[in-house]
Amino acid sequence: MENVYKQQPGLLQLRAIAIGEWLMVLPATVLLAAAALRTLQPRQYEPARTSWIIFEWTMTHVSRLGAVILFIGMPGVVVAAGCTALLRNWRKDQALRNDVTMTVAIVRRHFALGLLTAAVVLAGTILAAVAVHMITD
Repeated sequence: MENVYKQQPGLLQLRAIAIGEWLMVLPATVLLAAAALRTLQPRQYEPARTSWIIFEWTMTHVSRLGAVILFIGMPGVVVAAGCTALLRNWRKDQALRNDVTMTVAIVRRHFALGLLTAAVVLAGTILAAVAVHMITD
């Protein structure tokens, strides 16, 4: 049986990509969460009050170009770079292809890849929400 905990070549690079992608998606995630939370309760109650403060600050300080970069540009880069990294690792790593059918030990082995995948899915969701918003407005 193969050692589950052996170091993979390029693992540090993969972790750096995953962290970078999460940092690129984080601002849009926070602002969209604030926009959603503000509608859950009346404005005078928490967390709606804080969400309104964040939302109003965003409306006054983020230009249209900034919003395009924040909600389309950065998630788009995350989707493109993430899919490229995922496909490259899928093709190069036979162990990864075998590990898809394995259990919890494999999750620990490819934790950075899981973070990367989640960032790509989150960015794709943000892009879809923005596209729906742009189409319906």
